[in-house]
Amino acid sequence: MMKKHIVLSILSLMSIGLWAQGLQKMSHDIRQLVNQTTQQAHRAQGTKQQETVRAMIRFSSNAEAVMAQFHCNAITHVGDIYIADIPISQLTALAEDEQVERIENHVGGKVLMDVAPDWIHLPALYEDPRLPQAFTGKGVMLGIIDVGLEVTHPNFYNADGTSLRVTRFLDQFAAENETYGKAIDLGREYTTEADIKGKGYSGDSHRNYHGTHCLGISAGSGYTTPYRGVAYEAELAVVDSKVAGDSGFGSANELALMKYIFDYADERQMPCVITYSIGFNALPGDCVLFEEGISKLTGPGHIFVAAAGNEGSKMGYVCKPKGMAVAGTSLTGNKDGIAYLYSKDPFTLKVISKHTKPADGSMKGDSLVYTPTEETVKKQLAGKQVSVARNDTCYTITFTRDSTDTDAGAVLLVVEGEDSFVQLVVEVEHSFVNDTDSDPRCGNATNDHSIGLPGCLPSVVTVGALNARKKYVDVKGDTIASWGVMTPEGTIAMFSSRGPTLDGLVKPDVVTPGVNIHASANSRYEEDYGNELVAKTTFEGREYPWVAISGTSMATPCMAGIVALWLQANPTLSPDDVKRIIRETSHPLGDGIPNNTYGYGLADAYAGVLNILGLPAAISELSQHQPAALTIRPADGGIRLSFDKAPTKSFAVRVYTVSGQLLGQHVIRPTASTDYLLPLNNASGICVVQVNSREQGVTGSELIRK
Repeated sequence: MMKKHIVLSILSLMSIGLWAQGLQKMSHDIRQLVNQTTQQAHRAQGTKQQETVRAMIRFSSNAEAVMAQFHCNAITHVGDIYIADIPISQLTALAEDEQVERIENHVGGKVLMDVAPDWIHLPALYEDPRLPQAFTGKGVMLGIIDVGLEVTHPNFYNADGTSLRVTRFLDQFAAENETYGKAIDLGREYTTEADIKGKGYSGDSHRNYHGTHCLGISAGSGYTTPYRGVAYEAELAVVDSKVAGDSGFGSANELALMKYIFDYADERQMPCVITYSIGFNALPGDCVLFEEGISKLTGPGHIFVAAAGNEGSKMGYVCKPKGMAVAGTSLTGNKDGIAYLYSKDPFTLKVISKHTKPADGSMKGDSLVYTPTEETVKKQLAGKQVSVARNDTCYTITFTRDSTDTDAGAVLLVVEGEDSFVQLVVEVEHSFVNDTDSDPRCGNATNDHSIGLPGCLPSVVTVGALNARKKYVDVKGDTIASWGVMTPEGTIAMFSSRGPTLDGLVKPDVVTPGVNIHASANSRYEEDYGNELVAKTTFEGREYPWVAISGTSMATPCMAGIVALWLQANPTLSPDDVKRIIRETSHPLGDGIPNNTYGYGLADAYAGVLNILGLPAAISELSQHQPAALTIRPADGGIRLSFDKAPTKSFAVRVYTVSGQLLGQHVIRPTASTDYLLPLNNASGICVVQVNSREQGVTGSELIRK
């Protein structure tokens, strides 16, 4: 009998050991899902529960056999990282299998748009109809993974509206019984022009227009409006993702969609850039597979551009370094609050109800005290249900107010331990507030370390938002200030997230305009656009809107469009190449370069193309900018110079090949005209036109295609 008890005890300990090892293999959100499912199992039967989760899995061997054993449906794989739909009931057993190294997913995707030019040396980004004649994104695939997409908006046709540039469309919100397209594991795909036009818009386009706006910024033709995007001749691969909300798949799904677009670009033998303006909570050490997957997918001709996030205007980070005895803040929320604590060291966490305000810090009164020796602790604190739950080196702190709590939705968090390094991060829907009036120890929150996932990853080109337009005029003629008045023009937008990342990387990499940006929106959106509406266009019997909104969501597709122009100049550029060009050609902003507010500064599309082509070295006198008061265009038999106003001083014009050979030169005496046609014989391909003048705004260079 004694032997039987010993054997049972050993088996029990082994079972606990396997369970602990399984937990360590799971990312935070997968662990949370397992815990929630366990709790739901104790509730009344009949409660509808989620049956599967889409996640990333890495195996040491026998991937297909293990997935079959645990009834997983493999969607795709990136190297040794598989994306699969896993029965939630099998998660624990799957994690305990010795051939499984990690299971990962991140949920709660959030579009990075807030409530609502000539900054990057593309004459005419957003409002001015001029654009460089040589580089327009032609021959480049521009992909987007987003929500709320209307692919038949005239902005996604060519400039005269005769040819649709969307050649691939995938909708994860499509109904099963649709006439057009075909069902695949990732959703419903539309591969012919007839099917894409027949489908027309995503299943969520009536409640969201985020994707239509972002795609318009990066690659819209403008149609009959001045709101032309950056790479307006790029070919478009469009994916509408079920990423946000309770039904969202999470980061594993997004990795599969990235692969889907890059694979399609490879099939078309085109370089590709993907613009991504959705973000997740970034938790230290929690995105191993996502980071590896993106790194494997990107490389020469495969560039991934992501938003920094819109958390820069709130306090969301507390650091207590070693040698500092105590740090703290207040955690706030409308009804509840969620924060995460990270530490590998011993510490003491004190959660204090704001009803208790100890003057001497003695912790007398209503508080919860937690140390890492415990797993989960819960306590009722004066109308708030507070809990601290441990998952390896990550601790989730939550509070929920009940009906008896008349105080503001907040608790005080105080971390102690002079020999411990501790980081506190707030969940995206909540915030920290420094509240030294309630407790003098609670004043350590800052607004840095707020770059979200995937923008925090090293292989991603991460984009912050610059305030480039303080005001705009809506369709009714009213002047709207919106976010533009929050910060001076030419400085970082108030909402734009700041680095460093929680792993210490300098981010963002670069900034582009992201405030009051004008672009396309959905005709089927059910809500009123209000003062966001700046224009309407009728196309094929339907009225389509153009709106102005703000966010790092808007800055990101701008940068992706720039990268498309650069890929047109060199289709083999890698992420490292793009970051080098950013480093060498951006206009520095802020203190120290790079820095955690602006990265390397404001992107310069034109200087980047010159850098790729090697033109500054080939032509020593070449200006690194385009003329501000002069448009240079190819014309029959020559080049047309169109001045904003008639020049009053003589100007010199030189025309070169991209290798530096001088094709022709002219010295022009001014007349009363604003237009000058110069002959250019025996020239073909890309030419460089350099204009020099003592008149303001005339000196500069331009690339044109003859």
